[in-house]
Amino acid sequence: MQPDNNTKSNHRKHIILGTVIKVGKRTVGQVIGNGYVKDIETGHLLQFPPAIANDIQALHDAERAGAEYCVFTNTDTGIIYRAAISKIWDLGQQFNRGWGDQIYLTLNHWTQSRDPQFMTSHTEAPEYGDPTTSDDDVKPMQIESRAAVGVKFKATGKKTPKQLHLFGE
Repeated sequence: MQPDNNTKSNHRKHIILGTVIKVGKRTVGQVIGNGYVKDIETGHLLQFPPAIANDIQALHDAERAGAEYCVFTNTDTGIIYRAAISKIWDLGQQFNRGWGDQIYLTLNHWTQSRDPQFMTSHTEAPEYGDPTTSDDDVKPMQIESRAAVGVKFKATGKKTPKQLHLFGE
């Protein structure tokens, strides 16, 4: 799994700006400067424990290409996760759940920030028409309360109602 510098392809979702990192024949990210950059989706985060997993060979390839940090952007939420690759090796746990040898680092070890370019909605705002109601159409709301009616406090001292304390006296 050698990184390649293929910058000419019509089948790529993203513009190739650095060294491509592949697992088998599948492109999983790229090294740009000293960062191993890739897009992830919420469904690809581990739930138990909450963590981000990486293919071990891809992480080695990224290091060989000059990466010192992982910079992963969650395309569903716009959260950018950043961690040093050395931290992943030191604190990560290796595992294999049928997708090859991987290593995960729990989310509390990643620096998280929000992508300022991220849009929270991919839909257009709805168009609202002119209001069709007037003040004459609005009716008061009837609310039934079960609160006690007519409760009187016994006056103490200066004949003032006693203050009820929420958390003791």
